[in-house]
Amino acid sequence: MALLSIRIGAPLAALLALSACNADRSRFPSLSIRPAERTYTTGQQAAPAPTPSEVASADLADRVAALRKKVVASHARFTAQHASATTLINAAKGTAPGTEAWSRAAIALAGLTSARGEGLVALSDLDHLLIAATETAAIGPDADLKVVAPAHRAAADLLAEEDRTIADLGDRLGG
Repeated sequence: MALLSIRIGAPLAALLALSACNADRSRFPSLSIRPAERTYTTGQQAAPAPTPSEVASADLADRVAALRKKVVASHARFTAQHASATTLINAAKGTAPGTEAWSRAAIALAGLTSARGEGLVALSDLDHLLIAATETAAIGPDADLKVVAPAHRAAADLLAEEDRTIADLGDRLGG
């Protein structure tokens, strides 16, 4: 039975394949080069991109100033909470986790971490601006980069200081 289906199936498949070669070719588009494609081979140059401005936009300077202000405000909140958190953590030193003193110290440490949050959001926005300014500087003037980079560096330094403080206090607490 299987041999019979192979004897019939093979010639039938060959007939179908040959009939596909005889199809009406006028229904299908030609694969030859079209006139629109010839324009790409003539060596025509694309119009040059407009050159970026030599001066950073006022909007960018305002945005960077607002983000810098958020980082400074966040750091001020962090600094205001730092002294009380340090006092609570020093008082809880050597106590077991779950005790009243340890719990208060852990909450104070969490408050410091929370105070750092708004600064991290602003740093993230500065990251995006720094990437865009770096890309612009790669093809043209670096005016945007000169505005964004110092603000980004200052924000990153403040947040790195806060990270070290939180890590130190966490080590003292034992968590």
